[in-house]
Parts: sequence; structure tokens; C-alpha cells
Amino acid sequence: MRVGIFTEFPSPTVQSGPAIHTRFLAEQLEKRGHSVVMLGPDTGGPAPANGRQSVLFYGLPFMTHPNVRIALPGPYRSLMERPPVDVIHGQTNTAQLEYAGYAHEMWGLPVINTHTVHLPTHSHFLLSDRLYANETVRKWWRQQAEATERVFARIYNRGDCLVVQSRHFVGYWRDRGVTIPIEVVGRPIDPATFSRRVRRDPFPAGFSSGKRLLVVCRHDREKRLENVLDLFARQVAPSDPEVTLTLVGDGHDHANLYGKARETGYFDRIHFPGEARHDELVDWYGHADLFLYTSLSETFGNVVNEALWCGLPTVALDDGMGVAHQVHPGRNGFLVDPDRPDTDVTFARRVQQLLADPDLRGRFAINAARLSRETSHPTSVVRRFESIYEDARRHAADHVRRPVASRSRLLHLACAARSAGRWGVMNGSVLALGAVAALSGTSRGSAVQHDEAVARYLDQPLPEAGPEARPVPATAGLYGSQPSHSAGDLPGI
Repeated sequence: MRVGIFTEFPSPTVQSGPAIHTRFLAEQLEKRGHSVVMLGPDTGGPAPANGRQSVLFYGLPFMTHPNVRIALPGPYRSLMERPPVDVIHGQTNTAQLEYAGYAHEMWGLPVINTHTVHLPTHSHFLLSDRLYANETVRKWWRQQAEATERVFARIYNRGDCLVVQSRHFVGYWRDRGVTIPIEVVGRPIDPATFSRRVRRDPFPAGFSSGKRLLVVCRHDREKRLENVLDLFARQVAPSDPEVTLTLVGDGHDHANLYGKARETGYFDRIHFPGEARHDELVDWYGHADLFLYTSLSETFGNVVNEALWCGLPTVALDDGMGVAHQVHPGRNGFLVDPDRPDTDVTFARRVQQLLADPDLRGRFAINAARLSRETSHPTSVVRRFESIYEDARRHAADHVRRPVASRSRLLHLACAARSAGRWGVMNGSVLALGAVAALSGTSRGSAVQHDEAVARYLDQPLPEAGPEARPVPATAGLYGSQPSHSAGDLPGI
């Protein structure tokens, strides 16, 4: 089967989580004998890797995140010629999905779309700290995002199947008007990366094995990392002089979080190692004792999935979305109700319970690795998609009896103009909002501004361009303690 993957990240130069996942899915489909065509914005960089075919559209950089390109309709050939695919699999959450609906109507191509971003909890990216602190602005902005979700429901209904990554999103999208079939499929894990034995211990030498709490994620608002620091400083650290907290990652809030950590009184037990390469994360998971997660914005928690695959028990807030689908209370971790007056106390008690009981932690570790392999092994995920693709082909055949392309050229042009107009207006508005926010100073700022803020706060010179020039923590690579567990060491895994 020729599968067209529709994404904002057709180029191998982008290294975000969604981009890595999309390319991994393409590789796994090819291993199963399918061919993959990448559809998305022209990034101006290398064409899609491994000699894959591509159908590229005009791509303009989003000003507050210039590595992300927003697709606009055109050129003419990309719009008017039938793409060389048997099915389109949308992995995008922008109005470029209009093209998938257009291809469905125009050529009768089967279309499935994967819901990837919960817009209401990510809409803050266009708000500065000052605007975000205004409750009226924050609520109004979220309402606009919720209204946009209903627009996407109509776009999804122009396809043959909506894939959600958590069972909790089935009812969510039914409530917003989705009437086509909905299937639940999580994201796959790369066993070559996350099933290998752990190597060096990346934690500081003074961070005792058996007492290590770990968080891995982007340092941004929706991850609620200030909440993690509060929990640690007020509830966990005072009761145990050996417990430590490590926050792997970087982002817009990194400097703010570093400053908050310095004010906790427990800064010597909090570690900010910065970004880690994807293939290094298994060492962090393998040498940690407990994974913490307080985000309430995940359609699917990539890092939660990685931690569980590596046999790392997890304590998380019950988001009613992606993480609640992944963490099974009493089996591979604990979920804590985020809306109770005693949420922080309960969360801390669960952390303390697992730190104090190595046997319970060990049982959770085995369950975590086992459950992840049942749901996230790439072979299982791709087989599910193969079945969904076949169902989508039957659905399309039943619902698009006479594609527009088989009728008059005038209807063809009218259909293209209608879809391109909706697509252009919606994505053009997104680009304009990003530009206004960046130029007026009401957005979160660019990566350069972020690095400047971090450098000012830490009173150190800016690193030279390039990831290899980032400062390496002085203690990196000097640890000698043994890992508490490894997925490869777990019985039966």
C-alpha cells in the first residue's frame, strides 16, 4: 500500500517529538512492505529522507517558532494533481488538513486523521507572561481554541476515520460533533533505542540510588513544572534528606524554573542537566527510581511512554486525557486527582510510598515494561494502522460514490478553490497572529530571546551557535553508582 503521511515535519532537519514519531512511523510502515509518500510544507531544507517521494506545499515559518513551517495552498500542481497514494494519514493539527478532506472529495482517497494536539491547553503559546497572568485574557483565549476544536471536528468528518491516542478522547470528539469512526491507537516506541541496556549513570554523584525522582519534558507552561518544584520543596524533600529531583529538558520557562529552584532551600538536591539526546534518555530512565508528571495537556505522553517502557514507575496527575490512558493505578504507577484540595499532599504521599517500598516499585516496574510492550511495540501499532487503512478504504468507497475529478473540470476547479480558500484563510490567520505576537512582544519570544534570558539570569556568556557548544554540567559523565533497574534486566521482558 502507498501511504501518504500528511505532516508539518516532512523534512529530517526538524527534531521535535512529533517529527521523530512521524519519521519512525514511516520507517515501520516501510519495514512492513508499504511505500511512504510525505505530504506537507516545503521547509526549504533537505527533501524527506531515505529517497521517499514527497508532495510539498508552500511553507512559511511561524515567527514565534521559526523551525515550524505552516503550509499554505499551492503550488498549482500540488493542488490539482492526484497524489501518488492509496490512503492519506494525517498527522497534523492545522488547517492544512483541509487538503486531506479535499483529496477525499476530489479523488475518493481514503483519509484517516490522528488527533495530535489538544488546542485549549496549548493556545497559550501566543501569550506573553504578562498576558497569560491576566485571567480574563487567558479564559477568552482558551474559548477561541475550544471553538477551533469544533471547526476541526467538521474537517475530521470529511475523512473516513479519526484516530485518537487515548480512550478518553473518544467521548471528547463525539461531544464536539465527530460522526465518523473513531479508533484508539497510541504511539510506538523504538525498541532499538529504549530496550538497550543502560550505560553510564548520568545523575550527579551525590544523588543516591533509590531516591531519584525524574522529570523529562519541554520546560514550558503547560507542563506545570513549577508545581513539581512546589511539591518537592514543600512535601517531599523535608521528609527525606536523601531524595533528589532531576528535570531533564529546556524551553521557554527554563530560566524561571531555575530561579524558582534556587529559592526553594533545596537547590543542592535539584538538578537541571538541560536537553538530552533522544538516544541518551534510556540512561536517565534506567538510573532513576520514579518518574513524575504533572502536565494536564497531553493527547499522548511520549516521555511517559518511554519511562514506562524502560520499567520506571510513574506518579502523575489524572489528566483525563493521554497520561490517564497510559498510567494504570496500582499496576505501573499512581494517578492523582488534580482538582482536590489535598492534591499536593496525596501526590507526595504516593511518591513517598513508592520510594519507601522497593518491592512495590519493582512490581510496578515489571508491569510498566510489560504493559508498554503490549500497546506500544511498533509491530502492534503498525498492524492496527493497516487494519484501519483497509476499513478507511471501504468507508471511502461507500461514501464517495462519484469523486469530483470524474466529473467536469469546472467542478474540479471550484472544489479546489473552496478548500484552498478555507485552508489559506485559517493558516494565514495563524501566521498573522504569530507575526503580530512576536513583533509586539506579546508572545513568549524566539529561541534567541530565550537563550539571552537564560544567559542574563545565570550571568554567563551565551554559548556559540550549535548544540555541541552548549555548556556541559561539570559533573556530567563522572558517576559510578549502579542502575536501580533496566528494562533488559526485568524478568519476563
